Amino acid sequence: MPLTPVDVRRLEELGYRGFYEPKGGLLRLRNVDGRCFFYDPASKSCTVYPHRPEGCRLYPFIYVEGVGVAVDPECPASHTATLSEVRRAAPKVMRLLKRVYGRTAKGLVGE
Repeated sequence: MPLTPVDVRRLEELGYRGFYEPKGGLLRLRNVDGRCFFYDPASKSCTVYPHRPEGCRLYPFIYVEGVGVAVDPECPASHTATLSEVRRAAPKVMRLLKRVYGRTAKGLVGE
């Protein structure tokens, strides 16, 4: 999950460290044992849910190059998302991409 500078700052201000790593020129949420850094297997929940990164808030809506905004087929509940939900999420996903990349990437965000 890519992180915005605002995501990182918010979580660091809450005292969290070591939750992200640079990868592919972006800051990404780190996985531990194949799970999100903030996932607690005992409670089967997110430990920072009220403060979770913006990408997590928008999930399962993702950007697929060459397709646009879509529902992540790996999400167990992907079949429940409606076309109207995808349409409502699309502008938010595109704004997130601009914040993550720090600029509008040609061909990535409609330019």
